[in-house]
Amino acid sequence: MASHVKPKANASALYLYGVTQKKVALAAGVVGVDSTTSIEPLECEGLVCWISRVDKGAFADNLASKLENLDWLTETSMRHQQVASAIAEHTEILPARLGTLFLSASSLEADVRKNKRVLEADFARVKDSEEWGVKVFAVTAKPESPPEPMKSGREYLKAKAAMLQRPAVRETDSEVEKFAKALRRIAVRTAAGGQISGAQRGLKWQISLLLKRGDRKKLESLLQKFSEEWAEVRKIEITGPWPPYSFVTRAHAGPRGNG
Repeated sequence: MASHVKPKANASALYLYGVTQKKVALAAGVVGVDSTTSIEPLECEGLVCWISRVDKGAFADNLASKLENLDWLTETSMRHQQVASAIAEHTEILPARLGTLFLSASSLEADVRKNKRVLEADFARVKDSEEWGVKVFAVTAKPESPPEPMKSGREYLKAKAAMLQRPAVRETDSEVEKFAKALRRIAVRTAAGGQISGAQRGLKWQISLLLKRGDRKKLESLLQKFSEEWAEVRKIEITGPWPPYSFVTRAHAGPRGNG
């Protein structure tokens, strides 16, 4: 009699997109970083962890080398951001760092238990708020291919990946400092712009703002005021709103647990 052996399923890992304080209903069509698996809310210590079950070999194994592959990084970053943004449309989310994986539900729950006080403090910080990115560019008489505003998450993340290894720009002047002080007055918190986009041509200064949703008109008013004052001298670019990537406490990211 012939024996029938069921093929062994690929080992899976839990890919974490972020943590919320409640469950929400996501729109149909929101899928995980592998473009096929569904997004699941997993209750952990009174919070909700948003995960998808991915192939361990494709994501958890040799993660460090995968993060150095710009094609893989760009596509995975875009899908990660899309999921986090879809959740953020309904409730505050503490977005996880790209490539945060757990090898079991128990290891994820243990991590949440260990960091629960930090998570609760982060929720208090980002309540009713969203992240915006602001950049100031110098405008020259004959600009060479001036940077175009990045309107989509895909454009934003591709730019991030393409400039991953370049140094940041730290040039400022008194007018930019005045603009910076005005932004800080209306923001809950600010974070310095990172190294990733620092090499864009003409970039003089950048910042990330954590802004209350109710203060969006204040931001729009400031942008209009300085844009008019700086016409033909400086150009302001803004992206957002984003989940508060720059304003959550970052614990160790990487595969955890024994399966």
